Amino acid sequence: MKRREFLYGAVAVGALAGCKPKGGDAIAAPPPPPPKFKPSWMKDALAHGEMIAKGEMTALEQANIAIDRAEKLNKELNFLVTPTFDQAREMAQGELPDGPFAGVPTLTKDLQETKGVRTAYGSRAFMKNIPDHDHPIVTVMKKAGLVSIGKSATPEFGFLPTTEPLAFGPTRNPWNPEYSSGGSSGGSASAVAAGVVPMAQSSDGGGSIRIPSNCCGLFGMKASRGRWPDSDGTPWELSVKGFVSRTVRDSQTAMAVMAATDKGLPSPVLPEGAGKKQYKIGYSTKDAWGNEVHPDCKKAVLMAAKTCADLGHIVEEAAPAYTAKEFNDAFMTLWSFGAKQVVGNVSKALGGKPVPHEMLEPFTWWLYEKVADQDPSVLEDVYKQFAAERDASRKFHETYDFHLNPVLGEPPVKIGRIDQSADLDAQGEWFKTYVAFTPYANATGHPAMSVPTMRTANNVPVGVQFEGNFGDEANLFALASQIEAAAPWAQDWPEMALNA
Repeated sequence: MKRREFLYGAVAVGALAGCKPKGGDAIAAPPPPPPKFKPSWMKDALAHGEMIAKGEMTALEQANIAIDRAEKLNKELNFLVTPTFDQAREMAQGELPDGPFAGVPTLTKDLQETKGVRTAYGSRAFMKNIPDHDHPIVTVMKKAGLVSIGKSATPEFGFLPTTEPLAFGPTRNPWNPEYSSGGSSGGSASAVAAGVVPMAQSSDGGGSIRIPSNCCGLFGMKASRGRWPDSDGTPWELSVKGFVSRTVRDSQTAMAVMAATDKGLPSPVLPEGAGKKQYKIGYSTKDAWGNEVHPDCKKAVLMAAKTCADLGHIVEEAAPAYTAKEFNDAFMTLWSFGAKQVVGNVSKALGGKPVPHEMLEPFTWWLYEKVADQDPSVLEDVYKQFAAERDASRKFHETYDFHLNPVLGEPPVKIGRIDQSADLDAQGEWFKTYVAFTPYANATGHPAMSVPTMRTANNVPVGVQFEGNFGDEANLFALASQIEAAAPWAQDWPEMALNA
């Protein structure tokens, strides 16, 4: 395929500078269903399920196609760390439940325990870990009839925004294998972008659904806190589960049929006709530190802003009054306590012995050492800071439906840019601007989505993020569907996906 920017092709770049458009009253009609791609692997997850339901293909045929593509593409991309091909074939031939995803092939992230299947958490410390139970999201996926062909790659314990674990090696971006697929759901995103499976299970504790979606040209929704059934019920839980997908309808339907519905959150699907309202959107191209992002990331935001205005929405330059240093310090403290918990768990597994340094990656130790001597009582100040960011977001949403901003401060980086053998303090400083946008939604508990927007001169995707008010995934999905209809992305494939 010719290297080119994709999406919003009718928008003249010169018209984007200083974009502060006010929309009119006309709102685009609801999007049509995705086109019927050929061959079958090009179809989205719901289309896969429809083919099975109609008897056009069997679940086993689809599983075998996914397995065949995985065997061909994983050699270069390295998205699959533990294959479960035999189990997938057995499930595909068995009795499947009713539902839109029954028999559809997928991947399960290596952070989620799967009974009888190695779950290594991307770490050398757990290379022989075989759980005796399923994580709640795995249970939900099985009940929905999804057929997992294996465990997808993740950085060690999901700590980094790139998927290059020392235990398994780097996962590569199918658009340009010299570049990262993002993290921590980088294996899932790489596989979906390459057309191995139509959607794949992911999780997001600081951007880990949105970042790899951004890097691989996919759609990814980070849900509101408590939306998925594995929520631990704590007020400041960071991580939520979900999926990366090629189409909006796949992610929305997955949330509608698999996520929790008993926690007071509204449906993620609007009543018919409600999605035609005019939204008010504030956009920004600077992070909370005041730094202007990379020109490609800024360009993507301005392109998305123009498209939203063309759809009839009100678009203005505005952002929540988030803090920078205070929030970064708070978030890193909580992130570091996660590493401290990991070290404690490994020590417990070793019978209380000290953890050998080589068992865990340098970045995990770097996080651990930040709080090694700190008492958990310091987290009270962390939660106070998160409450301040939540209040700032709620204040913003009194005026604006959504906040449009970059996903990352730069386009996807090359493999090796995040180097654990280098100065980790210096890299930590760089993270402040590279991952400056996504963690806020994890702290506030609000939903946020990554929407594909363009590709760079290096042929790597760059998306944009829309944050919404708590529990308002339905309107985010509605806006995403409008953008998808106006500037579809699912028909664009990397060269290696077409040649597999």
